Parts: sequence; C-alpha cells; structure tokens
Amino acid sequence: MARQKTEIRILVVTEDPSAPRELLNMLGEDSGVRTLFADTGNAVSRTFETDQVDVLMVQIDAGDLPLFETCTRLAREQDEPVPVLAIIKADDAKAAVAAAGLGVEGSVFATNQRQIKRLTLFLVDSVRSRRDSKIAMRRLEEIESRYTLLLDSSSESIAYIHEGLHIYANRAYLELFGFDSFEDLEGLSMLDLLSAEKDGPDLKKVLKALSRDEIPDEDMVLKAHRQDGTDFKATVDFSPARYGGEYCAQMLVREQFSQSDPALAEELEKLKTRDMLTGLLNRHAFLQQLNEQAQERLDTTGLSVLLVSLDKHDELQAKLGLGATDALIRESAALFRAACGEDCVMARLSDHSFGILANIETREEAEAMAARIVDHCSGKIIDVRDTSLTVSASVGLAVAGSEIDDADMLLSQADSALHEALHAGGNAYVRYRPRVSGDADEDDSAWAERLRHALDYDEFRLVTSPITSMDDDGFLINEVETRLRTEDSDEVMMPAVYLPAASRLGLASKLDTDMIRRLASAIAEKPAASDHLWLIPLCLDTICDEESLHSLKTLLQGGKLAAAKVIWGVREPEVRDKLRRVQSFIETFKPLGARFALCDVGPESVVEPLLKHLELDFLRMAPEMIQNLSGNDTLRQALSEMVHLADEHQVRVIAPKVEHTGDLATLWQFGITLVQGDFVREEASA
Repeated sequence: MARQKTEIRILVVTEDPSAPRELLNMLGEDSGVRTLFADTGNAVSRTFETDQVDVLMVQIDAGDLPLFETCTRLAREQDEPVPVLAIIKADDAKAAVAAAGLGVEGSVFATNQRQIKRLTLFLVDSVRSRRDSKIAMRRLEEIESRYTLLLDSSSESIAYIHEGLHIYANRAYLELFGFDSFEDLEGLSMLDLLSAEKDGPDLKKVLKALSRDEIPDEDMVLKAHRQDGTDFKATVDFSPARYGGEYCAQMLVREQFSQSDPALAEELEKLKTRDMLTGLLNRHAFLQQLNEQAQERLDTTGLSVLLVSLDKHDELQAKLGLGATDALIRESAALFRAACGEDCVMARLSDHSFGILANIETREEAEAMAARIVDHCSGKIIDVRDTSLTVSASVGLAVAGSEIDDADMLLSQADSALHEALHAGGNAYVRYRPRVSGDADEDDSAWAERLRHALDYDEFRLVTSPITSMDDDGFLINEVETRLRTEDSDEVMMPAVYLPAASRLGLASKLDTDMIRRLASAIAEKPAASDHLWLIPLCLDTICDEESLHSLKTLLQGGKLAAAKVIWGVREPEVRDKLRRVQSFIETFKPLGARFALCDVGPESVVEPLLKHLELDFLRMAPEMIQNLSGNDTLRQALSEMVHLADEHQVRVIAPKVEHTGDLATLWQFGITLVQGDFVREEASA
C-alpha cells in the first residue's frame, strides 16, 4: 500500500477566483495539493494567521507592486519561510525586475503553463521532502530516546564510544567500574579503563579501526580497571550504533567469573543469550542458532524463519503511553509464544518484532504455521496495566531452498515479507518471494536469488515444439524448452531472458538438469511418448561440467531416457570456439546411440569447420535465417550454401519458427524438409 502524500497548501494570490481550481486541474488529483485564494494584502495576512501556507503563488501586476511586496514580506516572516513563485505577464518587464529584486524562489511567464506546472511541482516536492525529513528526524529522536531508556534499565554494562572517548554509559556500566555519575566518566578514553595482556590485541589499533567504523569481529578478553584500583578480567564486545545522531561504537563489557560456580556460569550465559525483558533469546543468540542449523544441514529445504509483530503497534503504544512500553512488549511475547508453541526457537529481534525458527519439512507446513499464528492473534484481547487492547498480528515468512548462501539473508527476507504484510493492512502473513521481471539489466544477485527460488519451488515449466517432415508423415522430433512462470503470476519468462544470467552465475547446468529431470518424469507418466525423438539443447556449462556429464550418462544407461531417441543440441554461438569440448562430448555419448544437433545457426555463422570436425546429425538454423527470404538475395544465397554444406556431410537441416504455411514451398525449393512451426506448442506433461 502506497504511503499517503503529505498535503501541501498553496496560497494563490490573484484577481481571478477560478485560478486555484485551474491550478489543481493542472497539477492533477494525485499531487497532494490543496489551494487557498486571496486577492488583497489583508486577505493574504488573514490567511497566514488562520491557515498553514506552504507555497505562495502570486500573480504580479506592475500597477500593484505593493501587493507583491507585502506577500513576499509575509512569506519571509513566517517561522518556516514560505517559498514564493511569481507569475508574470509576458510583456511586463517592470514586474520581472521586481520579482528578481525580491529574490523569489521562482518566476515564470503566465503564458507558459508547462513551466508553471514544473516549477510548482518542484516547490511542492521540496517543501514535502523538507517536512517529511523533519518528521523522520523527530521519529528517530523518539526511537533513540526509547532505546536510551531501555539501555538505562538494562542489567548489561553498556557504553558508547566515539573516537575512543566515552559519550554515554548506562547505570550498570557506571556501577561495574565504580563511577557515581556519568559526569565522572564523560570524556575518558577507553584506554583509561581497559588494557590488554602481553599477547592480547593492540588496543590502539582497535581504536583507530573504530574511528574508521571498522568493528572487531570477535569478542576480546581484556583487563578492566575500577576506580578503586582493583582489576578484573572482562569480555568486551563491540557493535555499530548511533547516539545523538552520530555514528559510534557500542561497547558491551561482561565481567568474567570463575567457572567453579556452575550456577553463576549458567546465569552469565543466560545474560549473554537472553532478552532481559521477555526471557526469550536475544537477536545475537537467534542468529547464532540460525547459522548453526543452516551449516549442520546438507539440504536446508524446510528451514523457515517467521517474523511476527502486532499490527499498528505505534497506535497501540500511543494509547498506552511510553511508560507502558515494557508491559506491551511482554504481553506481545506471551501472545506469540502461545501461538507458535513451546517447541519452536523464539527470540525478540527488535523493539517489537519477534523471530521464530521452525525446522519443518515443507513450504506448505511453514505457511500453515504462519496462518495459525495470524488466526490465534486475530481479535485477541490483551491487558496492559489497566487498559484492554484488541489486537491482531502480521507474519513475514521466509522458507529456505536447497541452498543458503547466507543464513542471515533468510532473516532479511522474512523482515521484507513482514513489512509487506504490515503495509498491506495487517492481520495476514506474507511468504517472501523474489521479485520477478523480464528486465535483463537487473543485477546478478537478484538473478541468483530468483533462479534458485524457481528451482527450489518448481516454477519452471516444460514445453515442447514439434519438428515434422514434409516428406514423411511418421517423422516427429519434439524440441524441449523451459519457461519460467512464477507462483501467483501470469508472467512467463522465456529462456532468452534468464539463460544468459544463469550462465554468468554458474546455474546453467542446474537449469539443464532440471529440464531433463522434468522430461524423464513426463515420459514415465506417458510411456507412449518414449517412441518420440527428443531434441534437448544443452548449455555450454553442462557440456563442460564433468558432474553434469556423469549424470546425463547415468540417465541414459539407466533407461530413464532412451539414448536412441535423444538428440543432444549444442548452440553454435556458444561452441564455435570450443570444438575440443564438443568433440569430447560427442565421443562420450555417441557410443550409447545418441544423436547430435547444432542449433541457432545464423547468417553470420561459419559452419564449414563445425560440420567438418563434429559428427552431427542435424543443423537447426536460427529464426532469422528464414525470415524475408523472398526479398533478400544475400540471405537466400547464404541459406543455399549452408544447405549444400549440410548435404555434403549428411546432416539434415531444420527450419525453425515457420509461421506461415506459404513458407513451406520456399523451404522445399531449398531442399529443407524438416520444419518447426508454432502451429503446435504444448506442455510436455500434457
């Protein structure tokens, strides 16, 4: 759901009462603009007193310049100066000079409607951006204030360091080091309180790294010095933070105790891994468990992360007041724990969002769990202090595929899905799906996510295109291709769009394997299809990959595909400089009875060396080889020579994408009898 635009009010000063309405029509209903009208200096002054004015548009008349000067002065006197746009008659040089002299934000001739619209929208966008920025900064300050309250009440010893100096410390930190107040600590260097053993880290280098916003990856064991002169061993953990609008480093200091006391060790571990407010795991412990489970599993399919939050949390918080923040979070945690059950790993991940790690088998089970959580929370009444609230919740679900490049990415995907669910109105769950489009210019990381998702969730569809013979009614070859059709979408993506990205990312052989697996399954379901010939184009990556070749050989030898019915296709643009690879491929599969085709042979292809060095059975031309044959003598000559060369090597030529039956006679004249038309194209499993 798109966020509603901040309303901008434009005061139009003119003698024409219809001008504000005409301005609205010009800007459009979706501009988020409201117009006000004034025709005298007193009217302008009253409007500034009673209404908020964001932009002032003044029609200048050389005969009444004092009105323009009054308007400009009033605009400048506001607490937030109001930008002024002067509308000038084309022949009024005096008015133009007056506008320039007063330094207005814009001036334009009244006859130039396009320029008026452009400048007005520019000023509107500028004011709206400035106001939205102030709102965002105010909200950020409120969030920082809330976090400061949480930090002050935390039992963990936390300080903020900027350029090596303390700029904040909570009560627990002050007590740990023996300070009565932060004023006694403010400005002291981290080196005044911490030192390293001889074989420990170089703290001066650590400080230099922190000044470059480089945070140490691991905890450090250091010697800490109290104000009373005593020392203790401490574990120090750094993380990035913001304080007072500045970027800094958060320093978490934990005193190390003797492990001879098991109860104390257990309590320390609890402090390290648990959220003190809810008793659930904290974010660090949750991410650690997520990474451990991802690394332990050979196949991560089914590993799911659910992020859940109350809908309209800010409105609920506003009803209760800031003092009830902790109580609301505790009640939320109890509600979500009851919804997901005790068996799931659950953590508080941020202020009011909670994570659930579910080790389940299928995507359907994960979606059922998300739906149960939404249903359990819908319409529930929770009591916070003396207020009863009716609540609902939204869930963002991310389900891992067979591979996870980065376990943290699964959490990021769930967070994206949760935001989508909340922005759509809440009381629902959304499963993360990568955005799919046919934009070939998208970056490779987006393509990698999209293609892996399609492989894991069965989004490729097998289609066949028949190749028939004009002189043998019983001859039939079915060429196999895939299409990418994403879940919940009618958009179909062609191989020409996604195969280049798959090749760059090293996924082309996986796509070929998936295509052949689908073909074998379709043939197994319909045994009669095993009598057909199948042209299966392969990517260069598959031909060059030993593991893929072994899988193909096993497939043929195992009888899932009859080798005598298989025609392996290689694409001429890919293999023209890889003859040795293709020769080796042919030598591997020819003894099994397979045949071979050179595909996508275009007008610029040099086929003679390929026909000479490769044992081919078929040559399938590129579509552009047969288009507009009647009007292109050069193309006709190239086609004639290609067919002649193919005949010399006993290779049959296939004409692809024949769109009109009238083209068949022309192809017959060239001696081409195998044609592939779009007259029939069907799902292979149909």
